[in-house]
Amino acid sequence: MGKTIRWSMKDPAGCVQRGQMPLCQLPGILRDFENSAAETLRRTGADHVLYAVKIYNTEDELTAVQFYMNPMSDEEFSKVAGKGRGTMIYALHSRKVKVAG
Repeated sequence: MGKTIRWSMKDPAGCVQRGQMPLCQLPGILRDFENSAAETLRRTGADHVLYAVKIYNTEDELTAVQFYMNPMSDEEFSKVAGKGRGTMIYALHSRKVKVAG
């Protein structure tokens, strides 16, 4: 069957589901989540939509993936993006131009 990885799907209230999946399924699932994130970004007008985080061990091997669909402000995203050593964050970002003033 090939290598499997742990996954969890979380919402702002905490963990909703968890399990294991074949690693070969991950690219397709990430594409599906990216498409949903694009719709969420458009619908909500958020600055960012976090949709997945890959977690790596000290040998740089992928060990788990966490899925989300969290619209976020710039401030919220900065806090999340700065935390992860050994992680790869998947998010879409708005193209809003902010004018200082």
